[in-house]
Amino acid sequence: MPETIAEFPISPVVKKFADATRIPANTNAGSNAKIADRDTPLIQNCWYILDWAGDVEHALKNRMILGHDLVYFRTQSGAVTALQNRCAHRCFPLHRSVLHDNDTIQCNYHGLTYNSEGSCVKIPSAPNKDPSSIKIQHYPVVERSPFLWVWPGDPDKADADQIPDYDWVNDDAWGYGDGYYHLDGNYLAIHENLMDITHFQFLHGAVLGTPNFAEAKIDVTEDGNTVDNYRINLGEPLPGLHSEATGLGKTVVNRQAHSAFVTPGFHEAVTLMNDPAGTQGGRNDYHAHILHLITPESQYTTHYWWIFARDFNPTVKKWDKFYSDSTRAVFTEDADAIDWMEQQWAKEDRAGFREANVLADKGAVAMRRIVQRMADAEQAGG
Repeated sequence: MPETIAEFPISPVVKKFADATRIPANTNAGSNAKIADRDTPLIQNCWYILDWAGDVEHALKNRMILGHDLVYFRTQSGAVTALQNRCAHRCFPLHRSVLHDNDTIQCNYHGLTYNSEGSCVKIPSAPNKDPSSIKIQHYPVVERSPFLWVWPGDPDKADADQIPDYDWVNDDAWGYGDGYYHLDGNYLAIHENLMDITHFQFLHGAVLGTPNFAEAKIDVTEDGNTVDNYRINLGEPLPGLHSEATGLGKTVVNRQAHSAFVTPGFHEAVTLMNDPAGTQGGRNDYHAHILHLITPESQYTTHYWWIFARDFNPTVKKWDKFYSDSTRAVFTEDADAIDWMEQQWAKEDRAGFREANVLADKGAVAMRRIVQRMADAEQAGG
């Protein structure tokens, strides 16, 4: 049986996390110096989820993204466009206006009409005037199933190659569940919640906790702007979330949990459950894979999409429902915790107050340092 993280078997699913450079052992988990907090400016030059691609048709939709009020729709050609949600004339909300068959939006206040790129093409009260000098902001949008991605920052810096890879989401070898939440809390609180999975034993004890989970060895790797926080639990039965669906029941197994901050809008988690004895027909490895798509709505509210996938019993529909329901229950507990913490901040936001960090926060502190560097660079015009 492996006794250290280095000896734990690395499966192909989690191998991409294994080659990162380790953070030095003296990482200062007890200092809040130069790390992002709930008031750090949002990172604008980044791709974020706008919506599920399948939920956008030739009809006006509205969503606030990083403080940008957007109106968006699918054009007749099939592409999705996102525009500033206000008429340039008198700020009337365009999502409460009229979308025509030719992909133009006619403001319901004075009739100014905009094309799908945001240029005004008609001013009813000035039919002889060239309207093209009147424009509203157009935002880059990329569709990659099952999501729509939007770039709220400088459009000249929008590079679709920066969207993280998640091709496995469309692989029939996995069984899936998904969902969406609107959270009252700063987006970094969600990333931190995902980085420090010590809370599994306490906040989610009935579903994800095992007796020794919080005491497991934690290791952190850092590669550029990516941080992977991972731990192993040796010689314990699986928690309730996985014990029945894998068929392992009370079998003693080893569990390796990875949680990786990839971008401010993208967080990826992988759990490897290893049965050394191969009690289920000789199978040793079972994987759960979760995407967390985190889009700030404002400084203190957040959109949160998720996809949960498994490579065991992937075609059994009852397990699709089980994992969807169970994951929603877990994320509801997370959402409540983040909401309660946000309420507490609002009541006790005292000058000079600093949260205490402990060893389990090593990955979260590394993530916050990265976000602070990104924010500093962006504010400096980088």
